Amino acid sequence: MRLTLANVSTQVAQKDFEAAAAAIAKQIADHFQPEWEKGATVKAICLPLKGRKAPIQKDADAVIYLGDSSEDPTTGVTGALGYHDANNKKVPYGFVYLDVCAHFKESWSCTLSHEVLELLGDPDAAITVAGPAPKGVTGPVYYDLEVCDPTQGDTYFIDKVEVSNFVGKSYFKLSGGSGKTNYLKLPLAPFGVRPGGYFQYEKGGKGHQVFGGKVTAAQKAAKEKLKAVRRVGRRVERLAAGKKKRAG
Repeated sequence: MRLTLANVSTQVAQKDFEAAAAAIAKQIADHFQPEWEKGATVKAICLPLKGRKAPIQKDADAVIYLGDSSEDPTTGVTGALGYHDANNKKVPYGFVYLDVCAHFKESWSCTLSHEVLELLGDPDAAITVAGPAPKGVTGPVYYDLEVCDPTQGDTYFIDKVEVSNFVGKSYFKLSGGSGKTNYLKLPLAPFGVRPGGYFQYEKGGKGHQVFGGKVTAAQKAAKEKLKAVRRVGRRVERLAAGKKKRAG
């Protein structure tokens, strides 16, 4: 995959953005690809939304934007989503907003790593995995294939850049991979959740979320605020359309 990371923020210096992109590229090549057999070449660009630089979809299979605020129409959802819709059309995309990072008390580089790995794991937010029902739920359920949500809050460093932990194939009881449920080898059962994480499962045509014990109300509110444009929102759209893929 050819992945473009676009810095639309006025708060993050481009040199810092490029350093984070380089560390994430190393994470993909050295840690993620050996586990999931999915890799990417990473390109970091500066993209002032007011300047409306040339469309970037010609050399990108996917795009992730880093923006200043999800509430500012010049640099937030309206600006970046509008740019994407105009210039990248159906190219898979993601957003990282600095105010949401603050809500989660998480570094923006870690959140960027999180979004990158989840986009690589399931670019179209369409793959589900059959698994055991969570406590208190009966009948078959399907877990959305999100590789960083269950380990939210667990991080490590690459070249002094903070990046996100992620689950392995064994977390979803899929064949192959290292046999670890998560890269950092922290306590985590298959289809479980770390203290700061969460997962989403589908049942009866609807998505349901289960949160770890340390997830705060503010963090839940931050997720809800971006529901319309984050991957969970696109999963809701996909559920409404009745389209899904099953992981083997």
